[in-house]
Amino acid sequence: MAANDEQYTNKIRTELLRKPGEFRAYFRVYHLIFRQYTGDHIISEPANPYQQPLSHDAVLTAASTLKANPKHTPETAVSELRVLLQQDHQDRVLKFAVNLAVQAMLMLDVNLIDSLTTDCSIHKDRRPKWASGEPFVDFVTGSFPRVSTERGERVASVLEDKKSLKAWKLERRLHIIFRGTDNIADHLLFNPNTGVVYLFHHAAYIKAHLSTWSGHEAPKGVGIATALERGTLSPGLLAETLHSLQSILFRYDDERSMAILKRLVRKEGFDESCCVHEGYKIFRDTAEDISYVYWGERLSVLHDLVLNKPPLGRFQRSMRWWTSETNSFLVAMLALAISIIVGILSLGLSAFQAWVAWQAWKYPNQPPGGDL
Repeated sequence: MAANDEQYTNKIRTELLRKPGEFRAYFRVYHLIFRQYTGDHIISEPANPYQQPLSHDAVLTAASTLKANPKHTPETAVSELRVLLQQDHQDRVLKFAVNLAVQAMLMLDVNLIDSLTTDCSIHKDRRPKWASGEPFVDFVTGSFPRVSTERGERVASVLEDKKSLKAWKLERRLHIIFRGTDNIADHLLFNPNTGVVYLFHHAAYIKAHLSTWSGHEAPKGVGIATALERGTLSPGLLAETLHSLQSILFRYDDERSMAILKRLVRKEGFDESCCVHEGYKIFRDTAEDISYVYWGERLSVLHDLVLNKPPLGRFQRSMRWWTSETNSFLVAMLALAISIIVGILSLGLSAFQAWVAWQAWKYPNQPPGGDL
């Protein structure tokens, strides 16, 4: 790694992650986003002697700006960043710096541009992009809707049966496909058309941010708005995310599920820190400590699949279709029509038999060929 690269990655570790470590999966995403936009480590702008290339320090400055004032809108954040940098940059460049700051600080995609899919079957479950004029705190809070009081009992029942949600069971019995996502708001999102469950796999990032709450009297009760002032997400949300990975889907003592996780690390680029179970250092694995106020609904969707296993073969799908409640009226009408047709055919056959009998009675001695 070049000296300049090492310098700015150390700054990001210090200011955004606040913990030493390699964070290979995290920086792979950061570099990918930066280079896709710029083609290099700096953003190139049209030649202008009064314009300077935008450095990674600008991204860190944007993160500090949002942390200092979570009520910033996209427009006010860009305006303040321009003042703080004291350099002439195009709006699109400053907007990119703000967006990347959100991704680097919270692992949250503010644009949702091709981050997963345009499939409307899951798009309705995803938060739109950070809209013009919308306070940053409102955007982040809206990205993680809490489970309603009415649904709390259902979520509790899912957690009691969490053994049914082991990764190997979902993969083998339901043919679920696990895919990684770099957008934490898409965690546990299920696409019914493809059978894909998206998992936010950046465990090293989660552990680093959870460690910032060590020593806090009641971190579980800290909401998103308060957490943003510290440049992080709610510790309850982070704990749920890590717990769902390491204590439900890929529990450390479940060899078959761990084999799947290691395959995902090796072939799909999952963060290798997922395989290092440290939950006991961060949270207690009890219903009192992990109540799933954020990811409970998405766990319920997966649990519903377990309870109502979808048909896999063509014959099974056909039988499920014909026996479903939505098609019961059609089936009943079809059965009635068949009964009517069979009844008409039966009447016709009876009439023909009566005619044959009458002919036999009327001409008892006449051969079938008529008079000879």
